[in-house]
Amino acid sequence: MRPSLSRNITKLRNITSLNHAIEIFLGTLLLWVGLRGIGDRNPVWAIISFIVVSDPDVRIAWPSFISRFMNTLVGCVTGVLALLIFGPVEWILPPTLALTVLVCTNLIKTPGSWKIAPMTTALVLTAALVQKSSAVGFEQSLRRAEEVLLGSLLALILSWVFSKMRNPSTGSNGSSGK
Repeated sequence: MRPSLSRNITKLRNITSLNHAIEIFLGTLLLWVGLRGIGDRNPVWAIISFIVVSDPDVRIAWPSFISRFMNTLVGCVTGVLALLIFGPVEWILPPTLALTVLVCTNLIKTPGSWKIAPMTTALVLTAALVQKSSAVGFEQSLRRAEEVLLGSLLALILSWVFSKMRNPSTGSNGSSGK
């Protein structure tokens, strides 16, 4: 009996792995071809966000979607506010990153938010600092937020679709509620 149970568990893991691999393949393909088709030369943030949010279980994908998007917004907003107030000055990066961490750890309080949001702030600010242009930082902020939202939303949709395909008569968690 035990070898049979072990085989069934292995088989289930293989099916789940294959489904998730197909989901990642399809999402990446859609994002790459779609965004490149409309002129986005490097849709890396959409793809990264898709991968971060994607999960075979929609109950896990949904909080990942919320966390990813909220942290991106916090990072973009703090970076843009710093550029609006101080402009693209070299010294602005460390205090703005520290402020972003304080906002995340005290207001957002999602796991890992104190890491994700400051990375976004750093991307916005360093783009502005390297080009010595606040406008570049604003553009980077908008592009990043758009790509993160698109990639995260596609992950959520595909997670839901794949969960329905795996078990159309049950909820997304695979149980029939009995």
